[in-house]
Amino acid sequence: MSSTNSTKSTLSKAKIQVLVTSNDPSISFKKPTGVYHQNIVQDYIICLQYRIILKWISENGTRVMSHHNCLKNKPITTTPSRQRTISSYCQQPSSSKECSLFQKRIIEACVEYCTVDGRSFGIVAGTGFMNLAKQLINAGATLGTSVSVSELLSHPSTISMEFLFQLKMYIQNQLLSFYSSIGIHYGGLSLHYIDTQSHLRVFTLACQAYDYETQHAINIRSFVNKILEEFGLYLNGDIFIVTDNENKMKCDFKDDVKRIGCSAHYINKVLQHAFTYDDIQCDAAQLLFKLARAIVTKVRQCRKQSLLSTCLQNYCDTRFNSIYLMFDSFLKVYFKLPTILNDEQKSNYLKIEYDDLVSICL
Repeated sequence: MSSTNSTKSTLSKAKIQVLVTSNDPSISFKKPTGVYHQNIVQDYIICLQYRIILKWISENGTRVMSHHNCLKNKPITTTPSRQRTISSYCQQPSSSKECSLFQKRIIEACVEYCTVDGRSFGIVAGTGFMNLAKQLINAGATLGTSVSVSELLSHPSTISMEFLFQLKMYIQNQLLSFYSSIGIHYGGLSLHYIDTQSHLRVFTLACQAYDYETQHAINIRSFVNKILEEFGLYLNGDIFIVTDNENKMKCDFKDDVKRIGCSAHYINKVLQHAFTYDDIQCDAAQLLFKLARAIVTKVRQCRKQSLLSTCLQNYCDTRFNSIYLMFDSFLKVYFKLPTILNDEQKSNYLKIEYDDLVSICL
């Protein structure tokens, strides 16, 4: 940028700096950084950002810029946190903590997506879909393309198991909340005696919340004794007490009292043995029980109960009086059953006599 013209008028650096600072019209820049005074090239260049004059000759090249202060004050640029780096393109192990965390979040989002937004077209507007999209975007922004999509998306069976687990936890929380508000254990105690006129007199002494932590035998006995003491009553060898035949109740009242098993429970056991136990010579009753139970089971499995006016009750060996409840419900819809039974079930239905059901239930 220097000139060999002997008539060239070269100003000092300080003079040119003053002219540049004052925006003198005699100063011009005909090259990107070359300085001209009255159209005569000078041996200087200018930093256009800070408008600082620097000494320059063609032999120096651009080395003069290495001593320029504005390079040192240049703002440092930082890589944005969401900008891709070279390391993000490298394959990372799938066992990383971040990958497992995002996989768990995506599974939960998939469960919500499948349960809440399972409908056509409108599915993309549901909260479940939006949550799933959010989790996928977050995973992509953090993990980049180094992790395969197949490592984040789980098998449908995993989604199903997670749904069942969340449903179970939700039901448990609801039950705990419900039971904690209303209580679940109550104890009742009644007094029975026969007066001089041979009349049975019954008095309910208490029906109150059972406030012991467990239902162990010693706690139940203490609960009963506490109620009796409020009325000045005590158990002894001359007192008879009636309970059901559960082993726990037998253990509660095996000492210092005469326990009698509940007659209703004994009768229920007799009926249960008659209809369900082998080698007791009740073939006709057991055949009737098996035919009726098979029809009731099939109707309940086929979800055809909504077509009947009365819900059929199936037999359950732990439910009190379950055999009678099954026969009674069967009798109420006896004449409506043929309309919902298939040919095989109808053949079993024809083997059941209406009069036999009436004789059992009445």
